[in-house]
Amino acid sequence: MSEKTELVKTLIGDYPPTFSTDYSPYRNCYAHALNCNYEDRDYSIYTPGAIYAEFNGNEIFDGDGKYFFDYDLFIKLIKRDCSVLSITASACTFDSTLREKSCKIALTYSKADNDFHFLRQNSDGIWSHKPGFAKFDRFGNLLKRVKSEIFPYNGEKSIEIDRSSYKVFEIMELHKNC
Repeated sequence: MSEKTELVKTLIGDYPPTFSTDYSPYRNCYAHALNCNYEDRDYSIYTPGAIYAEFNGNEIFDGDGKYFFDYDLFIKLIKRDCSVLSITASACTFDSTLREKSCKIALTYSKADNDFHFLRQNSDGIWSHKPGFAKFDRFGNLLKRVKSEIFPYNGEKSIEIDRSSYKVFEIMELHKNC
């Protein structure tokens, strides 16, 4: 197991997660959904499948080095990542009652932007996300900081984030096993 994967495992926050404003440019919407606290400064681990791939030496990209998208594969990659982190990921509904040490995440995809995004339901029942990307100049200086924020999600099948339309294709329960 790599040192980075061990760090991520030890820095998974409490479940169910509580909302706090996250200004880190090194954590994205996937890290927010999983409640990961590790700052991934080389941007290599917070893509679905990357935690598992790093743990097992597998690739998650196609032959051109581009991320490919398939709903079923995407869910499988998230479940694999969660298994490495001692989290059980399973399908649920918007109205499902959660077990102790659990939260819900909504998986979304924008076909027009070829982009996926995650929302997380916090311990108080309110949904949140971390939109967009941090921006850096060519010298590595931070230009734009992106923070996590409350998101008004009510179970819709289609949502709008930063003027782009996203389809909600799965809601999952994440249960921390330890």
